[in-house]
Amino acid sequence: MQPPEHTQDPHSANPQPSEVTALPLPRVPVILKDELGEESPDGLLPRTELNRDLQLIVPEWNFTTDPLLGPDVIKVGFRLFGNDFREVNEFKFPIPIAPGDKYVSVPRDYMDSGIYDLSYILIQGGNPAESAKKRITVDTVAPNYGQEPVLLEMLDVVGSITDDYLKEHGQVRFKVCSYPGIKARDRAIYFWTDTDTPSGSETDIGEQEFSQADIDRDELFITVREQDIRDRGEGPRYIYYRLRDWAGNKGPISELLGLFVDLLPAPGNLKPPRVPLSDRGLIDRQHAREGAVAQGAVTVEIDRYDNPGSDNDILLDWNGTPLAPVPVDPSRFPVVVPVPWSALTAKGLGPLTASVTYKVRRPSGTTPSSLETRVPVDLTLAGQDHANAPALLNPTLAKVEIYGVNSKVLNTLTSDDFGEPAEGVLALFDAPLAGQTISLFWGAITTPAAQYIVQHGDVAGKRVPFTIPWSIIDQDRENPALPVYYTTSNNVNLQQALTTSVNVSIVVIENLKEPSFPHANRDGVLDCCACPRLWKGVWVKIDGNTAFDKDDVVTLHWQGCEGLNGSEPIPGVTDKFPTILSDAQAREGFEVHVADFERLIAPMVNNGSALCHYTLKKTKGGVGSSKEEFVIINRTLPSTIVCSDKEGEDHCGSPCEHSGWGEKFAEYSSAKLQGLLK
Repeated sequence: MQPPEHTQDPHSANPQPSEVTALPLPRVPVILKDELGEESPDGLLPRTELNRDLQLIVPEWNFTTDPLLGPDVIKVGFRLFGNDFREVNEFKFPIPIAPGDKYVSVPRDYMDSGIYDLSYILIQGGNPAESAKKRITVDTVAPNYGQEPVLLEMLDVVGSITDDYLKEHGQVRFKVCSYPGIKARDRAIYFWTDTDTPSGSETDIGEQEFSQADIDRDELFITVREQDIRDRGEGPRYIYYRLRDWAGNKGPISELLGLFVDLLPAPGNLKPPRVPLSDRGLIDRQHAREGAVAQGAVTVEIDRYDNPGSDNDILLDWNGTPLAPVPVDPSRFPVVVPVPWSALTAKGLGPLTASVTYKVRRPSGTTPSSLETRVPVDLTLAGQDHANAPALLNPTLAKVEIYGVNSKVLNTLTSDDFGEPAEGVLALFDAPLAGQTISLFWGAITTPAAQYIVQHGDVAGKRVPFTIPWSIIDQDRENPALPVYYTTSNNVNLQQALTTSVNVSIVVIENLKEPSFPHANRDGVLDCCACPRLWKGVWVKIDGNTAFDKDDVVTLHWQGCEGLNGSEPIPGVTDKFPTILSDAQAREGFEVHVADFERLIAPMVNNGSALCHYTLKKTKGGVGSSKEEFVIINRTLPSTIVCSDKEGEDHCGSPCEHSGWGEKFAEYSSAKLQGLLK
């Protein structure tokens, strides 16, 4: 065949020629054909042909024979359906032209997804004629628009695929859910695997093409033959598929449908049961109450055995007590068997070692027992047991009683108890053993406020005392129903008593001004020359306050210290000075005379101090405590003589007059003090 002269301009376009005569359709050999050899009515091209130029055949025409008329020219037109002729290629056939059909092509650059008109124009002696248009479809879109198909639906089978079912039916049917854009001759390529993460190299076990009738009736069925299932064994299996259209576009794999194939007749290889233990490595009460008490939080786990069936039951024996049968789901192992409290305690609370075994029952019989697992159990406790065991709360334990050390009212703390510890008392539980522990909990505090360790000789009903420190009480001073409870422990298991509600009403008046020392010098010092003299006592001033009322009690607290600034308290150099206020004292304040020189003042010999604060107790309820203040007390003269009522006046001049040596002493004391403070 004489080759044409070939010219090509991929982007050229000619207008529709005028006065053309229809020529025969071009033929496209690669258009898909059905089983009868009929072309796709849409001119569908295979996906595999889209990476090369599209070959077409122009049927033989009456070739030009006169060289003077020039070559015959074929212009190939390829455009979206319904558009005007668009030239995409041109071929020239010089004279003489060999007989036969001519091959021309559409460049592959134009093979985008879409529906096209394909035709050609024959030009002879300058006269053009166009052929009839041939439909061409380029499809590069995967079925379901390339989205992941949903999982298959297994038909007719309920539960596992069994040996009996396969013998009776010889196959298992599945249904593909209809999907957007479905077309006749789409097909499902399906796979059978033993992993839920299949690789891309899995081999399919079949394909199923769907007809238009299948689509119309929504009967998109695929069938897996009995032998294909048997060849691939039993156990957990997965079936999935991918879609492919007639053009050859493939979509992604579908979701995996999990199955269970049960072909073997007898369970076997029963592994020993596994029993999860507490953090202590045993079965204790906390472990037993972590879940629903009625079903038991202690569990036994049965691992996969050979040939499990959906008609199997687990028959567990807990230390000689048989439990209710537990059905087996072959797709879910381990099988979890709950152990009720009644079975745990059938042989007593322990400590003991429980023997655990199981059998597998199926319609045709029961297997022998599995190997044994031995489990340590300790369900003992401190105190009597109760009907709701193993619940932590034991209502049979005596409730704790709380008293204020001053108010002495049951389960009540008032302002009278400010700054003081509280007292608790409870009746000891049954059969106490030395070393067992009672821990008392106060309010929202998670650590014990007090503890008691059972002693040798303690008996049930003994009144056990507790002391709750003020530092604990101070964290919640106003609570009409503060919860207080206790736990008992034998170092293995806990019990908890019912809660006692304590009415705490300790009203505290805040920000009371600190006391002052009116006779101290400008450096806050009371020395040998202070007026009045130290051996006459020390006066402490408490200012009037709007928080004070007539008949309130204000108590000054005095503490002698060795340190300059209220540090290093001296044991025994302490006292309290209560004052019942008059109206005037409440408004204007008052002074407290600390007169006991030998006991409360004399111990501060050389740059000591007195630390003072006062407390308020109101007649109408409510307490308060002022800030602390200190005064420096120095009874050592520059000569190292320690002044007293005998020695002091000789060095200070006239009584209570700061002149002569007294003034020098004050200056000396001030300088020495500044040096010490630095």
